[in-house]
Amino acid sequence: MFRVAHFARNAAARGTRSYSSGMFTNESYQASKEHARSAVETWKKISLFVALPACAIMGYVSTKDELDHIHHLEHDPPKFVGYPYLHVRKRKFPYGDGEHTPFWNSLTNPDPEEE
Repeated sequence: MFRVAHFARNAAARGTRSYSSGMFTNESYQASKEHARSAVETWKKISLFVALPACAIMGYVSTKDELDHIHHLEHDPPKFVGYPYLHVRKRKFPYGDGEHTPFWNSLTNPDPEEE
């Protein structure tokens, strides 16, 4: 109870008023709308002329690097080392052939049965 009264007393001392008390006029409302409109235009320009080109450039660079990596993996696949703690299966997976997870990638994950 004390905090509510304390807040109300401090708000009155600071001059905080509501809409009905006349603090907001039609001119200030129009100025606020114009400021909001200019802010929207600024962020629209930033999005169109900075963010989209940056995303396109980074997408091109990362795609090129990833394609080079895939090309390398096709010609020089990783060597599998059969450590005893790898590919431990208590039971088969309930999907596919039962030995591979849904995220299995034959280029990046060596298959112990093939070696």
